[in-house]
Amino acid sequence: MGAVPKSEESMESPKKYHLRVDRSGNGERIDTYISRHVSNLARSQVKKLIEEGFILLNNARPKPNEKLKQGQILEIEIPPKSRDLKPAQIPLSILYEDAYLLAVDKPAGLVVHPSETTNEPTLVEALLSQRPEIRNVGERRRPGLVHRLDKETSGVLLIAKTVEIQRALMALFASHRVKKYYVAITASAPKENKGTVETYITRHPVYRQIYTVSDKSGRRSVTLYRVLKRFGTIASCLMAHPLTGRTHQVRVHLRHLKAPILCDKLYSSRKNLFLSELYGKKPEPSEKPLLERQALHSFSISFLHPLRGDYLRIKAPLPSDLRHTLTALSSAFPSQPPRNGSVQHPPPTNK
Repeated sequence: MGAVPKSEESMESPKKYHLRVDRSGNGERIDTYISRHVSNLARSQVKKLIEEGFILLNNARPKPNEKLKQGQILEIEIPPKSRDLKPAQIPLSILYEDAYLLAVDKPAGLVVHPSETTNEPTLVEALLSQRPEIRNVGERRRPGLVHRLDKETSGVLLIAKTVEIQRALMALFASHRVKKYYVAITASAPKENKGTVETYITRHPVYRQIYTVSDKSGRRSVTLYRVLKRFGTIASCLMAHPLTGRTHQVRVHLRHLKAPILCDKLYSSRKNLFLSELYGKKPEPSEKPLLERQALHSFSISFLHPLRGDYLRIKAPLPSDLRHTLTALSSAFPSQPPRNGSVQHPPPTNK
């Protein structure tokens, strides 16, 4: 009997991570630390990987509850796994739709497509239950997709309904002919009210799950920004317009400006924000966080329709958690009047 050929999914290369335990991980459980630093990897999945020998600590197999020490080296391998798409009954807000494409308002916390690190329902599986015709558009695990948003980022996401429009939209993205605007609430604020960040972005040499700016190596990346409102020295609300489309670009560039996105678990030291902190107090044990996810929202996408030729600008309103955060910040810093808690138009492109 001949060998059974491997499926397309099982032939994918495993994902590997090389982490050096930083100061924040000193004394922390290994499963908690890894799930905090590797996107979409839950503690239960970390435990299973440890038990199966896919995680090494200083070249030895650790215990799932082992406490870490600063400077230790973690080697993590996530083997590829096959997973069939299953339509999921998840409500989605459709912002725009025609015979060729649609735009959804992606909620924060929803993964866009299945990966090696998640078994939870995804946005494409929610779409399959409502628009089953996209199943054969593009890659099997990523039907209809032309771009992505991080799990914790909310806002406009485009979906192609045919292979032809998918290729056309991907060509628009590749040639930077799609204008994207993001609203971000940041810790602190850039020194200037508006400006351009132009750097190279590359993977961090030690912490491979994040990206960093570089003077020479990596991919050229450009982001325009404008501060819409400052809240003392604790936060600001700004609009970011990336001219290029690199992984984590807006998050990396804002950190480079020393104004990381609030509650960004990879690029900020703050995991959540409490209302009491805005008034200089320590949170009570029973107090619920005002914000627990990275405060980044894909506010609008604009482009020429590839087949019809008309100009489209699709907007997603700010979700309730970001609106409530902005309202709380405005109340805590009344000397700077709010702009009605909303963003009406993107800033000029400075070009």
